[in-house]
Amino acid sequence: MSLGDLDLRMYEEAFRSIDAPALITDTNMLIRDVNEAGLSFTGYEYEEFVGRSATIVAGDEDTYAEIVETVLEGKAWSGDFELRTKTDEGVFGRGSVAPIVLDGETRGYLAIFIDTTKQRRYENTAEVLNRLLRHDLRNELNIAYGNLQNAHSRIGDDEIGAYLERVDEALTRLIAKSERAHSLGELLEDSYEAENHLVRLDYVLHEAMVETIDSFEDAQFRFEEFPPIRVVADHLLTTVFTVVLENAVVHNDAPTPVAEIEIEDHEDDVIVRIVDNGPGIAEGEVDLIFGREEQDQLHHGSGISLFFADNVIKSYNGDIGVDTDREEGAAFEIRLKKSSDG
Repeated sequence: MSLGDLDLRMYEEAFRSIDAPALITDTNMLIRDVNEAGLSFTGYEYEEFVGRSATIVAGDEDTYAEIVETVLEGKAWSGDFELRTKTDEGVFGRGSVAPIVLDGETRGYLAIFIDTTKQRRYENTAEVLNRLLRHDLRNELNIAYGNLQNAHSRIGDDEIGAYLERVDEALTRLIAKSERAHSLGELLEDSYEAENHLVRLDYVLHEAMVETIDSFEDAQFRFEEFPPIRVVADHLLTTVFTVVLENAVVHNDAPTPVAEIEIEDHEDDVIVRIVDNGPGIAEGEVDLIFGREEQDQLHHGSGISLFFADNVIKSYNGDIGVDTDREEGAAFEIRLKKSSDG
């Protein structure tokens, strides 16, 4: 049996079953059909989508004009494209538009969109990680250089040991930051092809807790039994919880650092709260510690790790923030979706 003998319903079913958003227009660029992935992704209902101009989903007028010009010449177009959803959110990805030719005549056009937002975010994250690393390298090397100069100028001085000790501490921090940035960068590169799926939150939290407890024996970690909730994430979620727990201990000036994990289970999402007894974080510092704003000196020295955590959580369509209304300590709040629907 040839392809031409296949029932028309098979072609219709194939179109509707494609995971990527896809739509069909007529020769006037009016939308005539859209698959379920297209409706779910854009947020439209079928009745309010079909019959409207394809410009409804075009986020870039110049690119849309280029597409129209190309397909009107009878050619297929492919390239980067910004899709605009019903809520006016711009989503970057790869698009492909091709003429539908029957009996030698163009009857319409088929358009398919592949979301590359996660990959673009990871690429941008890796770029900024490199910038933050260079910033931290410069600061720590300046400390090391300054103390070395003091040591050289005070040969025979009783304070020379203290200066050399500071050099050693600065270089140790430098090496640790370099290794952390390198490992986080590798995780980002490895996750380009990873897709979000439902992950057991209790498994991830237990793994992060074990790793952190082993690294900080002098700190206290408080938590109750974690509920077996499934959240939208990937294999990077464990590292996210690990770096936030480390931040709660490393930047804690209490005699005994304490980090406590609290969980709020809601209908559509889960909030994981990591509370510490440290110096707290002012409201104006929140964007700075996550690397969302540039400043010569990132507060708490945590720019690389928290920047990483922020961008990974965003890739899950979740949120991470800080409760700045507390009288003492800091409370990091991580919101994760319980389902990929909607």
